[in-house]
Amino acid sequence: MVLGLSGSDLFGAALVAVGAVVLLFSARYVRRAIGVVRARSVATLDGTPAGTLVRVAGTAREAEAGTLTAPFSGRESLVLRYAVEERRLSPYLLPWFVTIHERAGSNAFSLRTAEGVVDVTRPTRTVTLARDTVATVAAGETPPDSVARFEQRTGALPATTRWRDPPTGLRTIAKHLSLGTRRYTEERATPGDDVTVVGRVTDGGLDPVVVSDRPRTETLRRMAGTSLIGLAIGAFAVALGCVLLVI
Repeated sequence: MVLGLSGSDLFGAALVAVGAVVLLFSARYVRRAIGVVRARSVATLDGTPAGTLVRVAGTAREAEAGTLTAPFSGRESLVLRYAVEERRLSPYLLPWFVTIHERAGSNAFSLRTAEGVVDVTRPTRTVTLARDTVATVAAGETPPDSVARFEQRTGALPATTRWRDPPTGLRTIAKHLSLGTRRYTEERATPGDDVTVVGRVTDGGLDPVVVSDRPRTETLRRMAGTSLIGLAIGAFAVALGCVLLVI
């Protein structure tokens, strides 16, 4: 017992705290998803007041900031989201891929529309582009050189986990279920790609909320699906934590 709190109370308080954080981040994602619907479609920012939420579709073009290099494929990208997923057992004892590392961002770029050029001046917050699985590497296999270099210089990604190096007695089962297999994916927008940017108008151009290559309804569906899962998990954690604190 710590400071008069039982183990149940401490666990309940931790669940409430974690659930509240998940709810907060999920709510922000819901807000961005709603923005996809609320945004006004425009082909130019001329005459549009600063702060207005707009949706601009056009062909991505490189600006002075240059491009980003995708870590797994080596492709030059204007907008990039990459992730590493690892095959693990779910709470229902079924194998699935869990994201263990991901990043998203962009350099400043421009969009060529039917009526002119719109500058996207700030890094994007959310990327919803076609996903490319660059490599799939089973536990114990040698990864491609680009993946190996990435893992060596990325301290946030563990070199091994209990799923990739299970206890001796479980290795046969782990191999049969492909546990520890890692999947390296990228979502990229390269110069010449047709994309849609939803964002707020600024004095210098557009501050993006989301960059997508999908229709509005499909973009909303994907973002809302992610949001609802997070909201459900957060709400469950908060509710269970409150129950533990009360009983």
